[in-house]
This record gives sequence, structure tokens and C-alpha cells, in this order.
Amino acid sequence: MTVFYQWIPYLVALFALMVWLGQLTSTKRTAGEMITIVSFGVYMAVLGFLTLTPTAYNYGVPTLTPVWFGPVPMNFRAFQGMSLDFYLNILMTVPLGVYLALWKPLKAWKVVVAGILLGLTIEGTQFCLDWGVHLERWVDINDVITNAAGLMVGYAAVALFSRTPFKILIHFFKVRPHALRTVKKTA
Repeated sequence: MTVFYQWIPYLVALFALMVWLGQLTSTKRTAGEMITIVSFGVYMAVLGFLTLTPTAYNYGVPTLTPVWFGPVPMNFRAFQGMSLDFYLNILMTVPLGVYLALWKPLKAWKVVVAGILLGLTIEGTQFCLDWGVHLERWVDINDVITNAAGLMVGYAAVALFSRTPFKILIHFFKVRPHALRTVKKTA
């Protein structure tokens, strides 16, 4: 049974996201940048909903016996007990790779590291929330792998499209850093 306090971490994260997006949109931006920033906010709210809220349907693969660490079911065996969730996790994080590419150009090894950190962050947060508010989520090495793969696929897609006539669209949606504006004093 889901209780209200299980939703508090997601609601806090959602509030922090809204504050951050408010700061990002408070400076003068192009239409493409605003679309990217706002759609990123919507995507992150959905990603948070899918990964940080309590669930009664996420009980892993029936043929897989989890390792229990307190109240947390865990799978440390990569590519064991794969199901449709394996591929859906890749699809779930492809947009994040696209947003990362639109936000910041990175070397290939940094994209790989970002993907691994993404998976570890999601699974680590679920682990902590399972202990704290009984989120009822599995912590699964396959999720770390698939989250990383999705981010890398999304980033690579933007890199490939930037070498085609679609580079105009990528340029339109790219978020440019805005330096802090300083007012020059006149003497």
C-alpha cells in the first residue's frame, strides 16, 4: 500500500527542478532554447515519476531470485532476468542523451562516464529511498547498464545528426551558456 510520505522525495525533487528551470528561463533565451529547457523540465518530471515514486508493479523477473539487502531487492548479475523493462530503460534515457548533447559538448569518454553516473545515481537513489520510505523498487545492475546505454545512444544520435542537413535543427535547439552580465561603471 502506498502512503503519502513515499511521495515526498519526488515532490521535493520536482520543486527543486521547477526552481532551477525558473532560473534558467529568467534570462533572455531564443525560442529554440526555451523549447529545449521547458521540454527538458517536463522530461525530468516524467523521469522522476517513473523512477522515484512508489510502485506496486515493479517486482522484477519471476525467474530471478534477488539478493536482499534489508528491505531492498537487488540484482548484481548483469544480463540475468532480462525482460521488456531492459529495452524500455534504454528508451527512457535516450532523451537525456539528446538533452546533454544540446546542452554541453563532451568527449566520448565523458559521455560514457555521464551515462554510468546516471544509472548509478538513479539506482543509488532508489536504494536509499527503499530504506527511507519503502519505495518498493528493485536495485538492478541491468538498469545501470541500460540507463547508460540510452544516454549514449541519445548523445550519439545528436552527434550524427549534426553532420547532416538536420544540423540546422540542432543549432536551433542548442542551449548556449549565458555569462553573468556585469554592469560597467562609468567614472
